[in-house]
Amino acid sequence: METAAIKNPGPVQARRTMSDTWYSILLIAPAMIIILFFALVPLFYAIDVSFRQADLTMGGIQGFVGLRNYRTVLHEPYFWQSVGTTVVFTFFAIVIEMGLGIFVAFLIHGATVGKGLIRSLVILPLATAPSVTGLFWRYLYDTQFGLYNYFLSVLGLPWQPNWLGDIKLGLWSVIIFDVWLWMPFVALIVLAGLQSLPKEPFEAAELDGASNFRVLRTLTFPMLTPVLMLVFVLRTIDCLRLYDSVATLTRGGPGSVTETVTYFLYRQGLVFFRMDYASTMALLFMYAVILASGYALRPLLARLAMRAGQR
Repeated sequence: METAAIKNPGPVQARRTMSDTWYSILLIAPAMIIILFFALVPLFYAIDVSFRQADLTMGGIQGFVGLRNYRTVLHEPYFWQSVGTTVVFTFFAIVIEMGLGIFVAFLIHGATVGKGLIRSLVILPLATAPSVTGLFWRYLYDTQFGLYNYFLSVLGLPWQPNWLGDIKLGLWSVIIFDVWLWMPFVALIVLAGLQSLPKEPFEAAELDGASNFRVLRTLTFPMLTPVLMLVFVLRTIDCLRLYDSVATLTRGGPGSVTETVTYFLYRQGLVFFRMDYASTMALLFMYAVILASGYALRPLLARLAMRAGQR
């Protein structure tokens, strides 16, 4: 009986596969399109408007005026007053938030019971939008039926402050609200950094009999420096562009005590319709934030580059 010959199936066609380059482009294309239309296009449009006469009450965007808008803004005293208010707010808010956030993070890290429940309670202020929370706090600050003045009266204190209407208390009221809102963010990030630290150096320090202060000074805080620097930069940028809290609590008042840069350029652009001045202020503000962030992150980037070179 003859054996049937095995037929040659012929050459196998190679499957068409996408190269890694085109696959990477395909993955990032949606994000790049969104960034192009919602970030870069408005940015270039704002740059163009900053060099033009753009008074919407006088015929809209008109001819090219060069650097006149920049000279006008840089010689505007109210603009520099808003810059000073922003700097003062940022300084005190960051100092208090970082101090309380680190303290709360260490307390949670040292807790032995209910750590998950405590983390859930701490994150509650971040559960709603700042504008909604600001409206809630506006009623808490109310002089007639606010809870804060009610508690002061229950304690028998004759002081019934006008939290949002007093020139001396207006900015501090916004700072207190911002600390309550964003201190949990600092605490949770620092807590994550504490939980990611290696245990071996701390066990060796405990065997050597090192004090808690020395462990904090020589081990904990040096290891936490990248995390603390990152949180510091993020919160600084967020404080510099503060708008929601001012818009919901004080609207820049009393007078212009709580008017930050972002709220001032909002009034220039959408209240007085001077889009040229608003665009110029926004660009100057962006340049300042980029330079400050780059300077603050330079030590951290240098350290990361050094570690990468050692590997």
